[in-house]
Amino acid sequence: MSTIESPNELSPRLQEFQGEVDSLKVDGGKSNPERIWLILARLGLLAGIILSLVSWLSIQGSTRGAWTADYAAMGTFGLTLAVASGAVFIVMSLRRYFRYWLVRLIFEQREQTDRILGK
Repeated sequence: MSTIESPNELSPRLQEFQGEVDSLKVDGGKSNPERIWLILARLGLLAGIILSLVSWLSIQGSTRGAWTADYAAMGTFGLTLAVASGAVFIVMSLRRYFRYWLVRLIFEQREQTDRILGK
């Protein structure tokens, strides 16, 4: 991939494409579901770790069978929540990266096409 020093080196078609991308203004705002999922994933990960830690500390030295089973279930739920939240966080992060990669790939392909056609 080539690096572009200044926008003056771009062909008119690529300048138009860059203008279109810049005019999209895709910051997401409050309606961006990806941002909401990232926040929920972080909160779920934190809650899962805290639940697991609390249940592990509560089970330590406990001889009551009923309490131990309850805390073991809470710990298992916490671990499941942490793993699921981690997976959601990774998926949402990859979506953002792949969207950037796709726009960059289209830009590079248009630049190569213009170079081949001599525009």
